[in-house]
This record gives sequence, structure tokens and C-alpha cells, in this order.
Amino acid sequence: MGEIAILGCGPAGLLAAWAAHEQGFIPDIISQKVKSEIPGSQRLHQKIPGVTPDYPDSVAQVIRLGTAEGYAEKVYGDPARYTGWPHYDTIYNSWNVYTAYDKLWAFFENRISDHTVMPNNLTEILNGYDLVLSTLPMPTLCHRGHNFEAVPFWIKTLPTPQIDMGREIYVYNGLPLDSWYRWSILGGKTSIEGAWAPPVGAEVGQKAIDNDCDCWPGMVRLGRWAQWKHGILMHDAYLGAIEAITHTKIGVSVADI
Repeated sequence: MGEIAILGCGPAGLLAAWAAHEQGFIPDIISQKVKSEIPGSQRLHQKIPGVTPDYPDSVAQVIRLGTAEGYAEKVYGDPARYTGWPHYDTIYNSWNVYTAYDKLWAFFENRISDHTVMPNNLTEILNGYDLVLSTLPMPTLCHRGHNFEAVPFWIKTLPTPQIDMGREIYVYNGLPLDSWYRWSILGGKTSIEGAWAPPVGAEVGQKAIDNDCDCWPGMVRLGRWAQWKHGILMHDAYLGAIEAITHTKIGVSVADI
């Protein structure tokens, strides 16, 4: 049996580790051993066999306010930019990402080595495994000064009224006078997000858009932060790990892949 390393122990990392486990491998998870705080309100868009129920935990309703151009302007500063706005007026199956991550953490906690991955020790890791799957933010591993396109955003967690604890809803806001562009209740957690005029107590960060980084071609990147691209969902790390393991010649040096 070949050896697989997972870089990162957030939800994407442990979903990748679960995919490896399902394929019959015992992955080494290399990361600072800190359980991630999932920002805002999020959901899994599809079931994860053995982790989530087969049937959805709930159904999420999606509502739009304003226009597609107004929403794109608020999120990206470009009214012509494509967004998922055409899909923001329907209902979707929803699986609870918080309980899934808790279950994965309990399962894999003893497999996580408390180790900081940096560009200066990544060659050793790549040479030590048949397959390396990274979910770490791409800029932290870049060593040649590539460009990483991003836009600023803020997110703030709000109290969830008891009466709404079982409710699942997104509101996407393209109205120009409001500073926020998304409000949601998912998994009992309420949050509001925007790109300008952050309220007191909001967390401020960057939303990954695209990049031109080609460092570490022998490593497979999974998840939005590791791929630094827009439109990547959390369960994509699980599906991507299955695909990488299926198509990798385990036992062959990563330099030959």
C-alpha cells in the first residue's frame, strides 16, 4: 500500500483524508494541529458517504434581492463579472458541515502531526510520499512571487433566534445601498457578509479569485484556498481526492507523475 500525505486539517483536509481512508489508505495528515473555526454559515452541498446521512439534513432556500449587476459590483467591484446569481433563486439540499467536521476531527485527530508546512520543508514531504494532497492556502507555499487575485470581504456571526434554529436560508443582496451582500442561516449558525464598511466585530479577509502559481507541480491542490480559485465548493476536496488517488500510480515517485 502506498503512502499518502494530506496537508491541512481543516474541513477540506479531513474530507480529503476521508476519501483516502475510503480507498483503503491510512493517510498522514501534516498540519498545525488546530481545529478550524468555520467562518460564517456554511453547508455541504452533497452527502459524504460514511460521514453524513444519505438524505439531506435540511433544505436550504435561496432568495435574491436587487440585480445580478448590483451583486457583482458589491462582491467584486465589477458589475459585468459572472457570479452564481442565476442559481440564487431556488432551494437546495443541505448537509450540516459542522457536525460532519466534528465527526471527521474525532476520527482523524490522532493522525494529525503538529507540523508547520513551509516551502523550505515541502520538498522533503513530496519525496517522502507517493501522493501529496494539499488543502493549505496556496500563497503560503508559493516560493517564486506569483500573483494571487483576491477581493476583500468581511463576515460577522450573528445570534440565531431559537425559532430559526431549524431554518436554512440564504439571502443574496444586489441592492446598492446596503453594505452586505449575503445573509444566511445554515446549521443553526447565522452570518452576514460584505466587501466594504465592515461592522464592529466582523472578521476581515480575502476572497480567493484566481492565480498564476505553478510551484510544486508534483502536489495535488484541493479546496478553494489551495487552488485559489472562485467557485470551488467544500465537497470538491473529497471528490478531488478520490480522483487523484484513482489516477495516481501509487508506488511511483511523485517526481515521475
